[in-house]
Amino acid sequence: MATGGGEHDRVDPVLYLASTSPRRHALLAAAGIVFEPCDPGPEYVAVGTDEHTTETGDPAAHAVARAVRKAIGAAVPHPGRPVLAVDTVVDLDGIELGKPRSREHAKEMLLALAGRTHRVHTAHCLHVPTSGFRDVVVTHAVVACGTPGGADLDRYLDSGEWRGKAGSYGIQDASQHFLGVVEGGIGTVIGLEVDVVRAQLSRWRGSR
Repeated sequence: MATGGGEHDRVDPVLYLASTSPRRHALLAAAGIVFEPCDPGPEYVAVGTDEHTTETGDPAAHAVARAVRKAIGAAVPHPGRPVLAVDTVVDLDGIELGKPRSREHAKEMLLALAGRTHRVHTAHCLHVPTSGFRDVVVTHAVVACGTPGGADLDRYLDSGEWRGKAGSYGIQDASQHFLGVVEGGIGTVIGLEVDVVRAQLSRWRGSR
């Protein structure tokens, strides 16, 4: 990612971000961390699993495994530069809620969350291919979901803002007001904690 208007204003990226998420791009950019996006490694490896799948096992462990796979499998032009990959999982009573396949699927997930609290786990993996440096940090948050009325739920579903989001919601979405963070950082729920990334970069610099 470059800043400024000309070649002389170009700033070399601090890291590669192995993510296609516009939310993660926006969080790093707003924090002033200069990055270049790249294609992540394979997120899912088990036969029959994808982003819409509810995988069995520990949801936080899934987030870690996926973040690591995305980082070590990322396509980067300069392998001496750190690669950041992040994965976020919505955890309802130990069961992972993936991304919705359809409006009806999103409605089912939101109704399952209604009137309850759930956890969100975000794993951050900073990896440097040439040195083998790898730093993994998992953050956790608790989110409370109210019980939206039919009109409120339909308004959110009609907005389409739930598409491509674990658990069928974005805490920052303008069309919803029934979800709120009650413990932990909002960055964890959006999908990236900037302070974690800063600390990871500091540890990488200290390791050289």
